[in-house]
Amino acid sequence: MNENSLIKYDAAASAVTPYGGYPPPSTDRMDLSESIGFFRRQLKLILAVAAIVVALGLAASFLMGTTYRAESEVMLTNEAAIVAQSNAVDAPQPALTGELLETQVEIIGSREMAQLVSNSLGLANGLDVAGQREVLDRLQENVSIERKGESFALTIAYEAEDANQAAAIANEYTRQFVNWELSSEQERNAGAREIVQQRLAELRSQAQADTQALQQYRINNNLLSTSGASLTEQEISTYNQAVTTARAEAAEDQARLRTAQAQLRSGSLGDDVGEALGSPVVGSLRSQEALVAAEVADLSSKYGPNHPQLIRARSQLAEVRQRIDAEIGRVISNLQARQEVSAQRLASLNASLSNARAKLSQNNNAMVGLSELERSAEASQEIYQTYLNRYKELLAAEGSETPRARILTLAQTPIFPNSPNIPLNVALSLVLGLGLGFLAAHFRESLFEGLSTPDEVESETGVPCIASIPLLSSVDGAIDHPATAVQDAPKSAFAESFRSLGASIDLATHGQAKVIAITSALPNESKTVTSCCLASVLAASGQRTMLIDCDLRRQGISRLLNMQEGQKGLIDVLNGSAPLDLADYDDDNVFCVLPLSPSKEEPEHLLRGQEFTDLIERLSEHFDRIILDLPPVLPIAATRILASRADAVVFCTRWRSTSKLAVKAALRRLPPEHVNVVGVALSAVDMRKRSFLDPNDPNFYYSQYESYYA
Repeated sequence: MNENSLIKYDAAASAVTPYGGYPPPSTDRMDLSESIGFFRRQLKLILAVAAIVVALGLAASFLMGTTYRAESEVMLTNEAAIVAQSNAVDAPQPALTGELLETQVEIIGSREMAQLVSNSLGLANGLDVAGQREVLDRLQENVSIERKGESFALTIAYEAEDANQAAAIANEYTRQFVNWELSSEQERNAGAREIVQQRLAELRSQAQADTQALQQYRINNNLLSTSGASLTEQEISTYNQAVTTARAEAAEDQARLRTAQAQLRSGSLGDDVGEALGSPVVGSLRSQEALVAAEVADLSSKYGPNHPQLIRARSQLAEVRQRIDAEIGRVISNLQARQEVSAQRLASLNASLSNARAKLSQNNNAMVGLSELERSAEASQEIYQTYLNRYKELLAAEGSETPRARILTLAQTPIFPNSPNIPLNVALSLVLGLGLGFLAAHFRESLFEGLSTPDEVESETGVPCIASIPLLSSVDGAIDHPATAVQDAPKSAFAESFRSLGASIDLATHGQAKVIAITSALPNESKTVTSCCLASVLAASGQRTMLIDCDLRRQGISRLLNMQEGQKGLIDVLNGSAPLDLADYDDDNVFCVLPLSPSKEEPEHLLRGQEFTDLIERLSEHFDRIILDLPPVLPIAATRILASRADAVVFCTRWRSTSKLAVKAALRRLPPEHVNVVGVALSAVDMRKRSFLDPNDPNFYYSQYESYYA
């Protein structure tokens, strides 16, 4: 090999159109291919994680204890009796509100309600304190109360391992809640009656005390009355009436007396005095006077003045008239007496009236305190009367209490268990598994450092991707071993990939690459398969090809040929123990192999020395192509020297497996001024998954031209 035949990477790069030279994709529309590709690439992982989570969910469901759920319904009503309060007699009935419903929910789930249910069903009979507490805790934990929509109906549910027990406890909760409401109502009413009764006794005593104080004040201040006014006011009224009457009578008596006296002073005989005119005695005497006067007149006509009968008659007449005058005198005397009595009576009444008025002034001052006592007594009486009426109402309402809740439906014994709900658990596990699978896939994708597409190879390494070698099982599952696939199926996609690799090498080196080295960054990257298949394809094209196994550690080609210990190989040729006779490689031997014989020694100095260089030059004169299967770059230092002996170096990297960091580290150990790396070959490419990746990759469209290899 001479230096003129060595084509460096820069010249090769100019001969190959880089994949990164394609224009960037348009961004004026949504492209879901990357998302779809992500899911297709990670579908197995996502499904695997989902399957594991579903399996765990099923296992947990079957390991969980079976529980049954029984439900009953109650409805809150507003039919309860009004609850009396000590400070509000006409307390309104509480309205049904959301807050009241929440209160009822808390009551049902309370410790007291659990105690009532436990006592009614005998759940804690025979248990110690700790056992009883555990029963109550379990009741509170397993009971649940829910409001049905916006209605005033409550669903009471209980979960238990036994279906009959669940229904019994749910129904007992319902009954106890309704009875609790009724008993609470009765207790409230009884408490209200007791409070009202106690208050009533206090108010009765207070009203009596206030009334007694009022009456005593009236007595002390002489304000007693039976007609609504004080006695002094009644007395003054009576005195006023009596004074008026007495004054009129006194005036009348005085007038009569003065009239009679005036008549007498005027020469009247008194017979025209009004009192005399009305006197029966005077009237009788006047009648006698008339008779006697008539008799005197009759006798005077018959007899002389000295006639005894006439004298007797005149004497009788004088006597009658004397009696009349005496009677008139008595009448005048009576008028004077009456006038004096009337004046005295009037004076007495006026004195009494003055005394009463003075007493009324004192009473008016006492009326101020009386008004206050009257108001206090009246208020006490009204309050007492109000509480008395309220107490009568409570007594009338006794025994008529109705609960604030009514049973709508009682719980039936459930047929199917509530837990585990296997369909629901499977659905939730599936959703959770798909979510975790997606996270795992995203995590895996984020940590992925392999190379998948030619664009990634070029952008990450700066070296063009010159071939994509398919995974044999992804293009032809009938062939067992990739080393024989090229010969068994020369028209397959697998064989075509190596022809494409040879064409890329020729284009990169203008057909001047005689010695081609195949290497990789790490072991197990299919470089031996690539070396064998490439040599086989070149030989099949009519070129005399020599395949040399240069990997002293793995000896991949030698193992493929089943080399036995003692057989001669490359090391024997280099150390001179088995000289190479090119005459043995006649023109009929188009494809020849120089393997490594099994040995415990690893004489790398022979490969790194002049001996190997001389061997390559001798073989170059006889063969058209020499394929060197080199060891990996990173673990074996001699690989860099061996690679410098080749006209072209193909760097194999396993598709989506080898870390790009390892690839770049290996390429940095192959300086371009000494090693002509013409490109990277992606090996073991799964053609079925390749369509999950970049549409700019030619193999992305493999399914559309797969029929060419049929």
